[in-house]
Amino acid sequence: MNFDQIEEAELIDLVKNGDRHAWEYITKEYYQAILNFINNMVHDWETAEELVQDIFVNFWTKRENLNINLSLKAYLYRASRNHTLNFIKRRNFERDYQKGVAERMEISKNDTEDAYHFNELEKKLYASIEELPEKMREIFKMSRFEDLTYKEIAEALDIPVRTVHYQIGLALKQLREKLKGHADPSLMSYSGWVAAGLVTQILMDAEIFSEIFVNT
Repeated sequence: MNFDQIEEAELIDLVKNGDRHAWEYITKEYYQAILNFINNMVHDWETAEELVQDIFVNFWTKRENLNINLSLKAYLYRASRNHTLNFIKRRNFERDYQKGVAERMEISKNDTEDAYHFNELEKKLYASIEELPEKMREIFKMSRFEDLTYKEIAEALDIPVRTVHYQIGLALKQLREKLKGHADPSLMSYSGWVAAGLVTQILMDAEIFSEIFVNT
């Protein structure tokens, strides 16, 4: 049959009735134009090739339900536009989803690294406190962990207040030296971490907090 000489409506009916040759004729007639149209939307010839094949395969597989009120050309362009827009939306969704997954993985990785840093910092902090001389360690713990004032410590231990002050000053100096290189200034702002909060509190006395980051 010479498909060039029959009406478009008859050609469509032939396709609807399963005439594969009529479908192949339509595909050959419109393939390049639809391919160019889709490529202008996706700017990728390989992707456009896949999409244009989808269009004509769908045209054949759904032939029995074809409802073409406009011209065949208009129908194919509309179908191509809708199919391509759906592809772009799906591609953007998948890209954003993968980006979100990657970001969540990176955040999780950073959280794990931060947790490891602060766990090590906490171990170093308590180990350093235990290395203080016995009397100094006792006074320091009463001040930092029992929240006693210098006067209350002095009364409890029956020593002068100036002795308490002197011992705590020495403890802070020793802890400062022991914690050098372990208290990362870029992470110390995370005061929610126990270790960071403790170290920050300890190092703030006698301007040690600023010295350890400025002068080390």
